[in-house]
Parts: sequence; C-alpha cells; structure tokens
Amino acid sequence: MGGKTSLAGVTTYISPEWKKELEEWAQEEERSVSWILLKLIGNALQQRRQEKETIRGKEALSVAGKSKAASEQN
Repeated sequence: MGGKTSLAGVTTYISPEWKKELEEWAQEEERSVSWILLKLIGNALQQRRQEKETIRGKEALSVAGKSKAASEQN
C-alpha cells in the first residue's frame, strides 16, 4: 500500500516497557503502534483545546461580571 502522506513525522524515545505495552495494545486492536499513538495524541490535543475553551469562557464571564459590577456601582 504505502505512498505519500500529508502527515508530518515525529520521533520520540520511550522506555522499553512502554514500547512493549504499546506493541501489545496495537496487536490486540489489530492496529499499528503509530495508529495507537496518533489516536492518543489526537485525543489529548482535543481535550486540551476543550479545557482551554472552558478557561476562556470562564475568564470572559469573569470579565463581564466585573464590568457589570463596576457599571452598577457608578
């Protein structure tokens, strides 16, 4: 199959124990270790984005609440 892909490559180093565990997981799922890592990274990034949005939303509410309180005092 092979061929060109639009995905960027990344190299990292992990402990042999983690590698073995990932290989076992990949085998159980009938997937490659790369596929497992791609999904883990994708899920972590999605969670991070959602947390940042939650923080931004809370900050916006806080700023709006302070502005409202300040205008009510005047």
